[in-house]
Amino acid sequence: MSQELYFNIITFDLPDKPITFYLSKEKIGNAQKLYKTKFPTNIEDLFPGIKEENPDFIYTSFIYEKEGYLPLKLNLKEQPTDLIKHYYNWRIKKFFKSIKKLVGQNFVNDNQIWIGNRSYQNKSFAQYYKFTVKVQIKEVSEYGELVISYDGMAKVFKKPISEIIKHTSTTNLNKVVYKMRLLKYHKEKEFIDDNTKAFAILNNDLRTAFNIQPEPKDDSNKYISYKHKIDKFIQHFILSDEFKKVIPVNNDDYLPVEINRIGEVTDESNDLLFQNGVGRNPKIDFKNLKPLNPCQLDNVHFFFIHHTSYAKEVEALQKLLEDGTSWYKGLNIYAGVLAHFDNDVNIVFDDLENPLPQISQGIKDFKSDPNINYVAIYLSPFNKHEPNLEKKLVYYKVKEQLLYKRIISQVIEFDRFRRNQHKFIYDLTNISLALLAKLDGTPWQLNVKPKNELVIGVGAFKNTEENIRYVASAFSFKNNGRFNEFHYFSKSDVKQLGGALSDAIYQYVPTNQIPEKIVIHFYKDMKDEEIQPVLEMMDKLKLPCPLFVLNINKTKSQDIIAFDQNWNGELIPMSGTFINIGRKDEHKYLLFNNLRYKTTVQYPSHSSYSFPIKLKISSPTPEALNDSKMIRKLIEQVYQFSRLYWKSLRQQNVPITIKYPEMVAQIAPRFNNGVPDDAKDALWFL
Repeated sequence: MSQELYFNIITFDLPDKPITFYLSKEKIGNAQKLYKTKFPTNIEDLFPGIKEENPDFIYTSFIYEKEGYLPLKLNLKEQPTDLIKHYYNWRIKKFFKSIKKLVGQNFVNDNQIWIGNRSYQNKSFAQYYKFTVKVQIKEVSEYGELVISYDGMAKVFKKPISEIIKHTSTTNLNKVVYKMRLLKYHKEKEFIDDNTKAFAILNNDLRTAFNIQPEPKDDSNKYISYKHKIDKFIQHFILSDEFKKVIPVNNDDYLPVEINRIGEVTDESNDLLFQNGVGRNPKIDFKNLKPLNPCQLDNVHFFFIHHTSYAKEVEALQKLLEDGTSWYKGLNIYAGVLAHFDNDVNIVFDDLENPLPQISQGIKDFKSDPNINYVAIYLSPFNKHEPNLEKKLVYYKVKEQLLYKRIISQVIEFDRFRRNQHKFIYDLTNISLALLAKLDGTPWQLNVKPKNELVIGVGAFKNTEENIRYVASAFSFKNNGRFNEFHYFSKSDVKQLGGALSDAIYQYVPTNQIPEKIVIHFYKDMKDEEIQPVLEMMDKLKLPCPLFVLNINKTKSQDIIAFDQNWNGELIPMSGTFINIGRKDEHKYLLFNNLRYKTTVQYPSHSSYSFPIKLKISSPTPEALNDSKMIRKLIEQVYQFSRLYWKSLRQQNVPITIKYPEMVAQIAPRFNNGVPDDAKDALWFL
């Protein structure tokens, strides 16, 4: 069955006739500020010599006559794209404000429209659905384009902030609704004249302060619910006669994806190599085909870190890990980890509220045998949603202290195990997988011919809840996905980043032949100053191979995606489909990665419904991008590396070149002494 792919885009016509903008060099009253990249192409007709003057900004009232502003006729089709987008964003914002809708902006200044959910009944909150209307100009068509996306739901307190701050600090406030405006409280509170008319938007801090439980996780097909919501939004607003007077929408249907924009990875890109053959679905094949390489370490001894009252549960958990059940048959048979449980060295604590001092003392006093490889299973009294930061950080402190003792660790939430012992075998499958990888085993790898190429991934993490700045880390891999080593550093430290990337190349070359190519997977656009140290190292080592940089982004909800209208109503494009979403000679792609293959009749239940990721491919030597076969290989490699995630058997859509660095960047800043050097070539963080 062939695919019928559609973008979440509604197109509109750019005007054929000139329109008049009103402009001024100085700001007079309310006006829109235009940066110099947005200056009209014929700006010299209005302000002779302005290009030589080179001011950073001019001002405009756009199509409205205004005292002090001069008229200039423009053919919009000949103007800078940024100017056209600014103009239409301004018109869209004015339209939705005119019909009394809340309008905010996302981090790239696209309009985000908040629509109240009238059917939501709750005495404490009002609920809003958030939609982004993103303007593009001739990106994937010959028209103006409105990318319509659903950004999730927000809740707003019905009581004003004058009431809720009686029960919590103003430091917990972030965004508020005030007189039909969305404001950032701490940056814009001077605009709030009456706190009895300002209403806080629920965030994590307020959720914790008022002990409000998070929304239950929705594992249903989000393509269906997503499209249903944007269908209603488009029908009600975008296709209305009033909106069409503002933005001349020219088609009531979604924009079809042109066939020449669609590609597919090779079918073999789905293949994973296990001990007893080739598979595609780790959830099934890991158990049936067995791990590629069992645990490579001898004398593996397990012990527990637990509260005194957990003795019965520790015994039950040990029995499951040793003997398993009729389906999960224990660590050895299921995951190839031959383990001995040494309960004589268990670390036991009796303070449930503050267990760290006793655990730390137990680790400090731990007498390890150099001939034994130890694994600690920490039964944590705190879950991942623990609101108390000090309690939440215990896990990281325990992991760090064990790592400095060269002890691998695995955390298990005690309450989760206690409540669901009969279902916990499903957790144990993932835990066993991660333990095998931590113990230098290989669950599976790509079924590809080894090539002499180096792949380096850089990811980052920011935890706003705990005020941890972005921290990045760099991982290096061989082409079959075999991990080499990693480094981590502050996001803002370009020197350390360049050093880490250069070091990955320097460490690889002496023990290998000259690589055929070097590929960097980066979590954002890579700047020239970040690439330069890599080029200098390649020059120093006299490496003639090409360098490719792939910017890899998880597709946020405020972005372009695609639906397949021709597959059982499920809407999910086939796994391995990639779509060119750039203009001519731009290497920008959507890449879909899921469990729908050519032979799939119905999408597997309880599987991931991930949206696509976005790729942007570049090279310091542009001629290297002329090879279409190479471009395809680079896309296939991203696809394949997403299938090497060893923390869970569930299919991922982000490659480990980005995912693993992000995981380290989440953990490492919480360590007091950083990651030990001898732990930088191991997967202890899984």
